[in-house]
Amino acid sequence: MARPETALSKSELLAACRCFQTGRRLGNRGYAQGRQLSCGATGEVYFGRAAPDSAAFEILHGGFAQARQVALKHMRSINAGVQRQIQQEISTVFRCRAKYAEEVQDPQSQGHPNLVAYLDWFAGPNGLDREVYLVMEFCPFSLADMIFVAGNLRGDYEKLFVPKRGVEPGEKKSPQCHRFPESEVVKVLCDLLNALNFLNRQGLAHRDVKTENILWAEGCYKLADFGTATMLEAAIPRTNECGTLWIMAPELLGRRPHGLNCDVWSLGVVLFEVTSFGKPFNSKELLAYRNSSEAAFPSSFWPFLCAGPVSSPAKTGGKTLPRLKSGPELARTSSRGARPQRTKCRSVTLPPLLISKEAEVEPDSPTSQSPGCEEPGLECKLMLCFYGTFHFITEVDSHAASGLGFCEYDPFLQQRLAFLRKRLQYRWCYSEELRSLIFEDMLREEPELRPIALELWQMLQTSRFETLAQQAEAVEPAAEGNTKEELLRSVCPTNMLRAMNLAPTQGGYLSTASTS
Repeated sequence: MARPETALSKSELLAACRCFQTGRRLGNRGYAQGRQLSCGATGEVYFGRAAPDSAAFEILHGGFAQARQVALKHMRSINAGVQRQIQQEISTVFRCRAKYAEEVQDPQSQGHPNLVAYLDWFAGPNGLDREVYLVMEFCPFSLADMIFVAGNLRGDYEKLFVPKRGVEPGEKKSPQCHRFPESEVVKVLCDLLNALNFLNRQGLAHRDVKTENILWAEGCYKLADFGTATMLEAAIPRTNECGTLWIMAPELLGRRPHGLNCDVWSLGVVLFEVTSFGKPFNSKELLAYRNSSEAAFPSSFWPFLCAGPVSSPAKTGGKTLPRLKSGPELARTSSRGARPQRTKCRSVTLPPLLISKEAEVEPDSPTSQSPGCEEPGLECKLMLCFYGTFHFITEVDSHAASGLGFCEYDPFLQQRLAFLRKRLQYRWCYSEELRSLIFEDMLREEPELRPIALELWQMLQTSRFETLAQQAEAVEPAAEGNTKEELLRSVCPTNMLRAMNLAPTQGGYLSTASTS
């Protein structure tokens, strides 16, 4: 019997990260702490400046005699769980930085370009057991800030076209106004797939991929906050629950074994939010599913949300589990209003099974009966049943041929697509390939059929997505205008930076967006 590994102490766990310390602390000769930028479960993030003569500053920024901006993450060990999470984050980020430096053979590398650079760490005034500071590169805003600002501007734009409002006759509503262009959506996808692919090569799963943890700096999107990241092995999958509720994969909600592709589900939820300015699931639905007995069974998430069959007598010993309210039975709040739920299922007409005269046999002949069966012609009935099932699967697969082809058959594909279409807050203005990628492949419930980051990245390199990849590399032209509304008619980081540099207005959207 294998001997279980003993838990490492704090000093042993952080011993490998001490080589990344510069010996600087808060003060005139180290880092100056400024205003608070954001706050989370483990601490707060503050704006800071590194002293020009700081050792870390000279190595990482070229030694310019000028103070540079950094972000200081202050984490307090209020209990054993938070203390373990702090240790996990420190060890993970600096191990990733060392691994990337080995890959590129550059000891001075700050880390992967699509991961937030962690520059230094040190204990707070109350000691290492009480508080820790993480020094990170400063990122002016997050993807959540962009969605917040653009969503409010799009909402105001939609109100102009409500009847009896002062809209000029003949003016048409543009579906692309105050929206992310498709090239920017693919840019988000490519940058995060690069980050997840690097983490997967190290055997790491982030498990908290959400818009608040996706920052922008130096021309690319970066993944941050590794407090819930952990090493995952294919032979020993994890079953514990962690992360944020509305981006958790179904296997995480059901406390079932999960692997590296749980981050692909979270990335699909992020892309849905980027394209529609809304989340595909609400907390009532997810909590109802997590607290139900159906969550322990695989392939139960979409049937639960779509108000379909949620249990099987074979799984429950012949008893049907009580179904909680979900999907259309829960109250929804939407700016477009509630739509009636479709109750009738689409019927499938099967063609008759053609049997040649040579294949026909007499009912009493030995070939028409199976061993142990008394009913004549049973094999023909089984063939008919198999033929009908095969025709139904073929018909469903031909309808889903627009997907990437990771899964051959999904019995709840039509219900899932209808469910996600109703959750779109605004009209879909992107390509069908992008919608198929998000709806059909990334939000696939079965972990064994859901692709990993490497498979998605390889599919993006194919000719089918060649046009989208070229648009992602193109530079978005700067918008012309003097107001935030004019600058953000096309939502991209360049226009967002220009809008943030304008004088803040009282009660404006940018003044309430939290920069991280």
